[in-house]
Amino acid sequence: MEKQGHGYFPDDCWELIFQKLREDDERDLGSISLVSKRFLLISNWVKQSLNVNAKKRHLLSNHLSRFRHIKSIVICFDKKKYVDGLVNQIAWSGVLNLQDIWFQCSTEPPRDCFKALALNKIINNYLKVLDCSGLCSMQDKDLVLIADLFPRIEELWLRTDAYIYKDAAARMTDDGVDVLASKLMELKEIVFTGYTCSITDQSLISLSTNCAKLRKISLCIYSSCQHYVTEDGIDFVVQHSPNLTSLSLELWSLQHSASFFAIGNALANAKNLHSLTMTQELISDKRIWLVAKACTPLRKLKIVDFGGQYPEIHGGLKFLLHACELTLEEITLRNWALSNLGISDLAQYLSNLTSIDLDGHFGLTSVTFYTLTMSCPLLEILTMACARGRDRYFFSRSHI
Repeated sequence: MEKQGHGYFPDDCWELIFQKLREDDERDLGSISLVSKRFLLISNWVKQSLNVNAKKRHLLSNHLSRFRHIKSIVICFDKKKYVDGLVNQIAWSGVLNLQDIWFQCSTEPPRDCFKALALNKIINNYLKVLDCSGLCSMQDKDLVLIADLFPRIEELWLRTDAYIYKDAAARMTDDGVDVLASKLMELKEIVFTGYTCSITDQSLISLSTNCAKLRKISLCIYSSCQHYVTEDGIDFVVQHSPNLTSLSLELWSLQHSASFFAIGNALANAKNLHSLTMTQELISDKRIWLVAKACTPLRKLKIVDFGGQYPEIHGGLKFLLHACELTLEEITLRNWALSNLGISDLAQYLSNLTSIDLDGHFGLTSVTFYTLTMSCPLLEILTMACARGRDRYFFSRSHI
């Protein structure tokens, strides 16, 4: 065995160093790759993500040959013919560990390309995340196609904005979700977003009944007249999804059920819930008190678009923050009628927070900034509204 001089680092040590640099900012690998041929080969090995846009589309083939171990590809394009070509290149490439594909395209789903991806056995075996939230005009037939082609998918993001194309038939309904839920046995996370998501409680029941590993459900439906989800549907999800840790209800409205506090009662039994997002009429003082009394170990709490009625739930929120004081790490209180005094009253329960988002509160001043930086020794990110938009502050724990 050839002896190495003092200071020699084997490749596996450099790989660990490059992996740490990648975690901070993967763009640093570009500079490192210029140092030497050895560093070039190691940086090619550890690179995990690839963004493909208009400027880089001609380089995709070379990148796929160079970065054989990438795990994530983001496609950012607005022309379907280019998206089809790019996805076909990925389908016929030799990538060995592709796990995530994100479409940020604002085009219709590349249905034929989905089929090409599925024919690549390596991609089909490893693909875990399919983000279609950047696609438009998704329909039931797309849900059926995805379920048939990618049965091992664990995370799925869906979007339907068919009104852009004036296609009244292009919408997601219970029929598509029922097929999806019956075939995706490994599904852990699902996100619905858009305007023409015409689902009912039946979709939530199908997901909870068939997808035993489900841990996150997110409903981000912008129109108040398209969906027919009621409080009973949310209640069923929480009660029958034992692995559920994240629930996001960003809805303009929610159909009422026989029990007005169905959501509150359900959340009172959600012992494993770590992340909760709620909006508008879903919030009430009594519901917040029910969540607090359940001693749910919340780590993330997000409440937005409350229309200036914050004082009505201040007591309940204060009680909830006190109940979650030891576990809560991130909080978002957006577009509320918050004041410096209100923040000061809550700050005593925020000592473990690492991230605070107060965007949309133009009445807050430097008093709040001072209060939070002094009360939250672990704070890393603080977002506040300002006259020119919003400011985001990053902190080093050693300087707080």
